Amino acid sequence: MAKYAGLYHGALVGVGYVLVEAIGLAPAPLEPSGDGLAEGISIIAGDALVLAVAAVAGWIAAPQVASSSSSGTGRGR
Repeated sequence: MAKYAGLYHGALVGVGYVLVEAIGLAPAPLEPSGDGLAEGISIIAGDALVLAVAAVAGWIAAPQVASSSSSGTGRGR
């Protein structure tokens, strides 16, 4: 739906997912296991992965900027 700045809009969707995950309504991308430090690193890595994938998906989904007239009509007026 975003015509411009697909990378930014995708990252915002990723932030939304991380927030929903933080309150417990969505599953974490990586299953935390081990002690406190390993669990914290796992959560941070999983959230970074979600943000990166969402940003790239937004960038791919955004239409490329093209000229408004492909036929050349309207030039030289």
